[in-house]
Amino acid sequence: MKIFAPHIANLFFYGAYQGISESSLRKNLTEGELDVCNVDNWVSDSDYLRVLETLIHKTNNSYFGLYFGSYLNIKALGLIAELSLNASSLKQAILFLQKYLDSTFPFVSLIIEQNTNQCTLRLISTLEDRILKNHILDTVFSFIYRELKLMLIDECSLVLKLPYSDVDEYANLLNSSVNKGDSHAILLSNKMLDSEINRKSVKEIDYLLPKFLMMLGKNKIGYENFSSQIRNMVLNMCCPALPTFMQVSKQFPLSNRTIQRKLTKEGQSFRKISDEIRRELSYYLVKGNRIKTQDIAYILGYSEPSAYLHAVKRWDTVSRIVEEISE
Repeated sequence: MKIFAPHIANLFFYGAYQGISESSLRKNLTEGELDVCNVDNWVSDSDYLRVLETLIHKTNNSYFGLYFGSYLNIKALGLIAELSLNASSLKQAILFLQKYLDSTFPFVSLIIEQNTNQCTLRLISTLEDRILKNHILDTVFSFIYRELKLMLIDECSLVLKLPYSDVDEYANLLNSSVNKGDSHAILLSNKMLDSEINRKSVKEIDYLLPKFLMMLGKNKIGYENFSSQIRNMVLNMCCPALPTFMQVSKQFPLSNRTIQRKLTKEGQSFRKISDEIRRELSYYLVKGNRIKTQDIAYILGYSEPSAYLHAVKRWDTVSRIVEEISE
């Protein structure tokens, strides 16, 4: 069984946030010097599982798969942009996702089950190791749910089910209700299955994705200060709204107090970092002159356009003060 090499690259990048070096993870590869970012390269299933098992062991995180899947948001945005070019309905997009898993990540199969009124998207895996299987299913479940949420006009109609007795952590990180079930499953109506993809959401992603990638490229993880790592994690988790401090803090092997202390030491705070990202995205969207003010406010996570306009005035005031000081 062959696995798309960039899937290994994602594990390497995520490991860096956990303080685990790429060099230590590469020891699990048959070809230690393989360019895992090259889309023409593949790795064996055993190589992937060894890297994953090492990360799970070193992080000692029982929710590793969930957190890793949430980290992959920026990857989801890229895939949705591709889906928008190839699918006219949600059903076509799901079939594309099914094919994507089969061809690049065959650890997991996406099964589509339909009855008279309802469709169930069920994730299954034939892996024998229960722990590895659950982490992998958690990752794919999180990834696919966020894809569907962005493509649907009414994402609230999705019903999430997981085979665990305690689903609170999943509900918190996915920001959605989660029910106990017998497998990793997402339920939706047949009517939703035949609906068109949310073109408005896809258009917003098309506008924002190049900017997200450019902002991520400014600071390479592992070479800059801690605030840069927080900034990059925020950008990775955007969907496209920015994640909360609690969602981001769970991605680091540190307490909330330690994270805040490290940021303060660098003259930063989570609020300042998030505000700066919103400011940069705002100027980018306004400059493009393709999105209405109320839509920009929604994309950036403001409850009302007035709150966004207030923030713009504050940013402009700060910019003028900085310019006057520098003169």
